[in-house]
Amino acid sequence: MFIILFLMGIWAGSAGGGSEGVDTTRTPANVTVPPNVSRVSLDEVSATEGHEKREEPYFDASMSSLYTAYLGKTATLTCVVHAAKTDKSVSWIRGRDLRILTVGGYTYTTDLRFEALHQQASSEWTLRIKSVQLRDQGGYECQIATRPIRTFSVFLKVVEPTVEVIGAPDIYVNTESMINLTCVVHHAPYPPEAITWYHGNQTISYTSDRGGVSVVEERGETTSSFLLLQNARSSDSGVFTCQPEGMESAQVTLHVLDGERPAAMQTNSSSISTARFSALFVVVVLASTVVL
Repeated sequence: MFIILFLMGIWAGSAGGGSEGVDTTRTPANVTVPPNVSRVSLDEVSATEGHEKREEPYFDASMSSLYTAYLGKTATLTCVVHAAKTDKSVSWIRGRDLRILTVGGYTYTTDLRFEALHQQASSEWTLRIKSVQLRDQGGYECQIATRPIRTFSVFLKVVEPTVEVIGAPDIYVNTESMINLTCVVHHAPYPPEAITWYHGNQTISYTSDRGGVSVVEERGETTSSFLLLQNARSSDSGVFTCQPEGMESAQVTLHVLDGERPAAMQTNSSSISTARFSALFVVVVLASTVVL
């Protein structure tokens, strides 16, 4: 009987899969199992949190909305964007026809006067317009490729050259006084090659038979031409024309009076200070043309 019971015990241990006879699929009652969290779901959570913390692109608050350019010169419009996602996320658009001019550092127009300027990792996107024309005046938009699109509008003003004779339309002087006619050229893209004076239809020259004629020029962003005539006489009355090369002319009517003194009469100089007039008087005495 004892031998039979011993053999039955050995058979039962073999049937249980091992000498321990422990069921490994059953969880003890006092043990809590954590939920099954995969690595993929953790990565997704991390990416979501990073997206929420990422800064959205925005325009610099110090940007100007008004630009001025001289006709024929170069205009530079600069857009400053912080936290841009890519270099190609910023574009320049022309307002009047909504034409895309630049995207990032690339130019998207056949007009070779337009040029995109941008360096990688820079916060500045620049639109450069060479040889500015009057039709370039108007609105332009800097756009950031976000949803919705963010836009900053600017206005480009194109300034034309102007020519004027100081004291026009009429200047009055006494006989035997010094005549000073001053012609000023404003906003020219470059100083005119030459400025010619006319009395009526006749060109004025310091070599003319009248004598006592001098022309002094000051060149720069504003160019001035001073026509100086000694010993005013009645024959000097009439229309004087200042003609800068390649530009519109300007005129003034000179009245030489004998003893009369109207309120509008020129006193020594129509446009220059006493110190400058003294310097010009020296030039008159020398009777030469000087270009400064």
